[in-house]
Amino acid sequence: MLRTVFASFPASSLSGADPTPPRVRLHRAVSGLLQADALRLAVLALTILLTGLGISIATTTNPQWWRLHFSQLGTYGDASAMFFNGTLILGGSTVLLFARAAARQLRPLEGTHVRRGTAMTARILFSVVGANLALVGCVPLTTNGFVHDRVAAAMVLGFAGLLLTSPFMMHRFPKRLVLTTGFVFVGLFAGAWVFVAGTINLALFEVIAFSAMFGWSGVFLSALSACGAPAKPATPAAPVPAAKPASAPEESAFLPVIATASDAGPRLAGGAEIVEIRTLAEPSASSAHRVPRRSRASRMPVRRRRVAVGGVPSHPRRGCRASAARAASAPSRRPARR
Repeated sequence: MLRTVFASFPASSLSGADPTPPRVRLHRAVSGLLQADALRLAVLALTILLTGLGISIATTTNPQWWRLHFSQLGTYGDASAMFFNGTLILGGSTVLLFARAAARQLRPLEGTHVRRGTAMTARILFSVVGANLALVGCVPLTTNGFVHDRVAAAMVLGFAGLLLTSPFMMHRFPKRLVLTTGFVFVGLFAGAWVFVAGTINLALFEVIAFSAMFGWSGVFLSALSACGAPAKPATPAAPVPAAKPASAPEESAFLPVIATASDAGPRLAGGAEIVEIRTLAEPSASSAHRVPRRSRASRMPVRRRRVAVGGVPSHPRRGCRASAARAASAPSRRPARR
């Protein structure tokens, strides 16, 4: 997985043996992040969040944090809280880069697979999710609970905007995106229902919401890759043999034919027969390929052909009785000019 994530980053910027200055290596790393595609950035964000949350859960001083919510991990003022808040800030920043990359990949599809303005809409909504995720880490629950709750709600609203607009804006994406959107809506509604009923706590509902968010993002990236994949090159057709050029008409070959006179025919003195020699012309090869001459109706313009071929005008002009009368009359017996 990590090899896929860092495949587009310069290898020299990730190795410590590079003799280039640190400023140049930092510039290469930032350029690699900015030029990475949406799939690599999504995997990177998921890896950062899972790793940071795992370290924070493993090092927390209160094993009963799960009875409340995940934000409780960032309220203890120890290394666990530092890992938790730093993970949210770094993960939210990666989501902002992901929003930029997703908009860059959606822009060429506008007018074909998505509607115009989809790239900007998706970038704004993904940026709302990423920015508020980073703000949740910047403002812990113990610092300002009101702001913390509001930015968490704004993050949920940003994802809800993606779910509401995706079936309309991405109307020509694969159907699995629409089906996944419906399943996510049902899952979130059911989770919120049982949370309000008191069956589950807020921590479990947050797990359901984040799982739905990353699951939908994975299906979205799959559909985006399917629509943005280059078309397969067409199989080259078999070469059509070139037609032989029409050769000039060859001279007719003359075949000698010897015809003898009958017994009753005239004879020369001494009884010699009269021999008659005639020549027959052999038909040339070009005569077999002669193109038949087109009829007079096929050589007429289209407007006149409609009247002459059918006998009755198929589309007579409105108000032109003389043309209709001529078209319905008997065909002319005047010889055609050649």
